[in-house]
Amino acid sequence: MTLTQLDTLQIAKRVDAILHVPGNYRGGNLEMTIVIDTSLQKEEFREAVAGVVGALKRSNEVFRNVRLNLVLWGTQMSANVVPMAVLMTEGAFAEYTCSPCQKCYEELFDYLKKFHARSKVILVFAAKDNEIRDRQAAREALSPFLKSKLLIITGQIISGTQMYLG
Repeated sequence: MTLTQLDTLQIAKRVDAILHVPGNYRGGNLEMTIVIDTSLQKEEFREAVAGVVGALKRSNEVFRNVRLNLVLWGTQMSANVVPMAVLMTEGAFAEYTCSPCQKCYEELFDYLKKFHARSKVILVFAAKDNEIRDRQAAREALSPFLKSKLLIITGQIISGTQMYLG
């Protein structure tokens, strides 16, 4: 997954729009989540994640003090709180192992709704071959708030609202 500088700026603008959704972010320390699909090779996403984090930090002062949840989405979910700056270096992914497998988005959405609902922004870096198998389960997990906080990055950028309506 290669993101151009224009892509990273577009993501930063869309994240800013997410923060301004009525009722989402009211100031103070921001909590956000970044999800990495373990089907991706480290080389595929590391530069993209670093580029997006850099663009966010440059675009808005809010991103100087962030509680960042890093979720690895594989056959099992694992989550850690990491400093945002670490995502711009090798440190956050030192022990990352690629484990390709077919995944469905409704399981991820359900997990995020249960454990990361406090996050004001959720960025998902995912492989292109993931799918939605049960559209109704996906809609239920995206409602009422998750759909307005979510961006899925697979080379193209898809909002949670697009997933909800699609």
